[in-house]
Amino acid sequence: MNLVRRTLRLALLAAPVALAPARSALAQIVVTSANVEEREARPRETWSGIIRLRNTTGAPQEARVYLADYAFQADGTARYPDPGTAPRSSARWTTVSPGHLTVPANGEATVAYTVAVPAQPALAGTYWSMVMIQAVSPGDPASAAARNARVQVGVRPTIRYGVQLATTLAGTGAAKAAFASPRAEPAAGGHRSLSVDVLNDGTLAYRPKVRLELFDAAGNPVGRWEAVRGLLYPGTSLRQAFDLGALPAGAYQALVVADAGGDSVFGARYRLSL
Repeated sequence: MNLVRRTLRLALLAAPVALAPARSALAQIVVTSANVEEREARPRETWSGIIRLRNTTGAPQEARVYLADYAFQADGTARYPDPGTAPRSSARWTTVSPGHLTVPANGEATVAYTVAVPAQPALAGTYWSMVMIQAVSPGDPASAAARNARVQVGVRPTIRYGVQLATTLAGTGAAKAAFASPRAEPAAGGHRSLSVDVLNDGTLAYRPKVRLELFDAAGNPVGRWEAVRGLLYPGTSLRQAFDLGALPAGAYQALVVADAGGDSVFGARYRLSL
């Protein structure tokens, strides 16, 4: 296991206050198939599939389908750059059809996609892009109904779904993990929590098993926590928080481990003062 040792004094922070935005609309078209599709492939190989959509209303609903790149970070931000612009984008390998469709009332429809891996020997690791399905309201200029009618100007909510398409070049790439920004904070019910950011600085996507082992100052085990997270792409990061319960104040030692599968296990040690 790759182990990083650090001595940090983590002070308790004031509990943050978050404001949740009110939801102004309900989805009319929903994706009923998986939101992440991943395959292993070799250069010149092709893989394909379908995305299933359902109309939950009693009227026909339109949708626009297009590709975007996708990245996210531990602070909760997500980006959707133009397709083919991200360093590990597979958008240029990917086609989707149709680009515009109408889902019948209380009915279903499908979107087909194909990923054709190019013959480039330098490719290694995981590449990905996202299929975006965006609901189109009748008054939207992109709507078929609006093409023969006067377009109404106004503010309309936009509802989008994203389906990730991830391709890993078989037998290539390396899984790596790094840790950043450890924080001890108050949690609900008088508990305390420890959070840490896990960064994928390798070339292979994986679903990390993040584990925390906590010891008192004498080295006696206090507790063990584990969480399995979603697909972590190269260059992205996630924030993992562990509820430590109602720990008494004092000094502790923490071992944080990210298991990327196989022999790819990474860890960091921290000293906590709570």
